[in-house]
Amino acid sequence: MLSPASRPSRPPTSSPATAPGALPSRAHSPARIRARPRVRRVWRFAPLLLLPALGLVALVLWSHRPPLVAPRHRAEALCFALAQPPAFDPPMRVEPSAALVRGRFTHSTPAALAVQEVMHFSDPMVVNQWKRRVGDYDVCAMWLRIPEAGGVRFWMILAWMEGDTDLAVCSFRFAGDAPELTEAQIRWGQMLLRRVLVPRNFDAARLPDVKLRVPPGGGMPSYGPRI
Repeated sequence: MLSPASRPSRPPTSSPATAPGALPSRAHSPARIRARPRVRRVWRFAPLLLLPALGLVALVLWSHRPPLVAPRHRAEALCFALAQPPAFDPPMRVEPSAALVRGRFTHSTPAALAVQEVMHFSDPMVVNQWKRRVGDYDVCAMWLRIPEAGGVRFWMILAWMEGDTDLAVCSFRFAGDAPELTEAQIRWGQMLLRRVLVPRNFDAARLPDVKLRVPPGGGMPSYGPRI
């Protein structure tokens, strides 16, 4: 039997990390260790690098927005006013239109008579009619029952004399299939009047301060459900 002193000694075992000629692991390679601070610096500035791209996207989107359009006259401004926050959003479709008829009447012509002459409706079509003083103007309001293909439609009309000889008209066509005015139409008609028949909209010295984004070739906006 060999004594411990006479036993052959075993060569020392070398780990891969310390063995002569062994390659350093990828996780602890000097190049990878040196790259870590650079990667952290790049990620730190990544939001700044994205800012030019985000700015370009915002510029493109902004350039495609419809332009702001100022109303040409007071009647058109009232229709634009319904689109201002909070937007007029009835459960039925309401289609507005506006007109300014210049130079056809005298100072003493009542707006009710002038609008009947322009729109060519008869007395039986008038469901009800009333007049109200708003700001500097006497405004005539009425509901009309207009026969159309497939039934009838109800129109709310607002008319007033703008100056001595000009007639201003707003008309609002209310969708619906009932032969008579419904409670919903009457209620939303009253809400419409409360929105537009306010003194600041009828200041003779200036037009209402409203603008609307209208796409090129677009017309007057409608309100309520889309078709």
